[in-house]
Amino acid sequence: MRTTTRTLRAAAVTTGAALLFAAVAASPAVASPGRNALPGSQPAWANAKALRSAAPATDTVDLRVYLPWQNQAQAAATALAVSTPGSASYRHYLTPQQFRQQFAPAQSSVVAVQQFLRSAGFNIVDTPSNNRYVSAEGTVAQAQNAFGVTLGEYDAYGTTLRAPESAVTIPASLNGIVESVAGLDQGADLIAPSNTNGNGPNQVHGAPSAGFRAGQPCSLWYGEKTVAMPNAPAYGTSSKPIAPCGYTPAQVRGLYGLDSVAATGAGQTVAFVGATASPTIVQDVTKYSSLHNLPAPKITQIVAPGVYKLPDTPKQTPGDFYGEETLDAEAIHSMAPDASLLYVASSNARQDFDASVNHIVDKHLASILSISYGFAGEAVPQGFINSLNNTFIQAAATGIGVFVSSGDSGDEVGNFGSPQVDFYADSPWVTAVGGSSASVVPTGAAPAGLGYGSVDDPSSALNQNGWKRSFEVGWQTGLDAVKPTATDHITSAPYELDGTFAAALPGNFNGGGGGGVSKIFAQPSYQAAAVGSASGRLVPDISALADPNTGLLVGQTQTFSNGTYYDEYRIGGTSVAAPLTAGMAAVANQLAGAPLGFLNPRIYGAYSAGGSAYYDVDQKDMFGSALPSVLRVNYVDSESAAGGLSYSLRTQETPSQTLHSTKGYDTATGVGTPNGASFFAAITK
Repeated sequence: MRTTTRTLRAAAVTTGAALLFAAVAASPAVASPGRNALPGSQPAWANAKALRSAAPATDTVDLRVYLPWQNQAQAAATALAVSTPGSASYRHYLTPQQFRQQFAPAQSSVVAVQQFLRSAGFNIVDTPSNNRYVSAEGTVAQAQNAFGVTLGEYDAYGTTLRAPESAVTIPASLNGIVESVAGLDQGADLIAPSNTNGNGPNQVHGAPSAGFRAGQPCSLWYGEKTVAMPNAPAYGTSSKPIAPCGYTPAQVRGLYGLDSVAATGAGQTVAFVGATASPTIVQDVTKYSSLHNLPAPKITQIVAPGVYKLPDTPKQTPGDFYGEETLDAEAIHSMAPDASLLYVASSNARQDFDASVNHIVDKHLASILSISYGFAGEAVPQGFINSLNNTFIQAAATGIGVFVSSGDSGDEVGNFGSPQVDFYADSPWVTAVGGSSASVVPTGAAPAGLGYGSVDDPSSALNQNGWKRSFEVGWQTGLDAVKPTATDHITSAPYELDGTFAAALPGNFNGGGGGGVSKIFAQPSYQAAAVGSASGRLVPDISALADPNTGLLVGQTQTFSNGTYYDEYRIGGTSVAAPLTAGMAAVANQLAGAPLGFLNPRIYGAYSAGGSAYYDVDQKDMFGSALPSVLRVNYVDSESAAGGLSYSLRTQETPSQTLHSTKGYDTATGVGTPNGASFFAAITK
């Protein structure tokens, strides 16, 4: 999921978001007399070696003081009961008002927090109706005095971030009332969406301001074009399929059998969240729909109450995030073309991201929520963990299904030195969506007479029913550059590259779906019963298309060297997988005639029952050592062949990761991917 650079368009695009934290030994929390320390309140990256200076006393601090649910255990038990088939409470969801009455923090507790903050000089910004937090605005000096800490500025991940130099403390009178404080540190500045075009040596995320196009030649479907590579044989063959140009909505619907299901998400609302808001989102998705045989979208955009109206942080550029919003909307719309879309925006620093999620849940603005953001790894300040996980409990209890991208850095060994899963996907109250690499082919004879212009012709076979899955494997890309030569022939068929590989196969790891075993969340009962016991919550639960080399075609207004206008490109990442799955959940809700809510107990129940609900993603048994791979052509300048071409072989599921798709449940792809009508029949029982 999730570190960001500003070079997104130079790669095959992937989406999903995350924040990197290096794990360090935490110092014991020591509070002065009359005060209590909040454990886990100092970020791991805020260590003595990284400290550079004191934070300016007059700098603005935007924070949220979180209060715990009353009777937290009962809230969780209720959430599980209403979500579990066979329970007497199954699908008897609480209304938001009922949830507040039973579990919301007492008003007296809220007043105590507000009085404490006001006495320290803070201005109260907002308290939502479920009393989850009190948001406030003040200065560094006021925050230091209120919370008994010194705020310093630290070098962290190539930027300067503010954080407490010791554990945050609160007056003893607030012990048991305050759960955590979010916003004293600026760790949220690092969160980014999990999308990538997969072109660079590292995963890149966010929406590029510069234009990007998939390099040609590219295939109109998997294997439509092949290239001879006589001097670079790989995995038992010297001929390779050329990477697809980007699958159209019709092709992805065929991949998951939606063309055989009599439902389109009608009557459902799917919400999604993100940083900033694209000014061209409606016109872009409308244009995309007209070109790809979809109905016009129904999109609403709002900002949650109390979101800070301060200038965007200079550490991030708003346009970097337009692509994520556009991708989410187009992915959901492709799967559920008649569903309504709701976008709830936060600032580009995502200081307000938790407020956006809470607003959707507490006001029950949608029955499905797609999230393509999160943190890389689990060494996350407790405030972030508490703030979102407890909101996810309310979502489940009130019948909202939350779908979260599992991350785009595979097992995270490259970032942390050992396998880790990512937060938010590790929460046991969300459906963690992993990534696959897919081959989509015609159901019958290959359509004739198609060219690149056919991609945007709504009447062409590329935008009609008639597509199916050939295979899926786990998304764990290995990238190996192919050296260009003077004898290469790539302008027309038959295609041939005469160069050799720049390195040994499978090349460098270039991104993959997140997965593994959580170290902070216990394994939930619904999972253990289906797949066996584990030391922690297993990620992911289910998977969908995410490989940027076999990715989704999306369209967006972009800036090219000859102007700013709408164009299309191929994108991937678990930020594709999550909204695709959320769209399929909308279809399931329509088929069921009522919201299905938190789907995990049903997902694992269908898995335990056997049958054909899932396509078992199993590279090991399907391919053995003959690993599937594609040859990818890139434009060096991201726009056209005039700037030159580069070539690379992309191994679709590299053996260099610890995550591998095998028979049955695995931490590469979970239970597998949805298998058309059988999936919907099983999930809606």
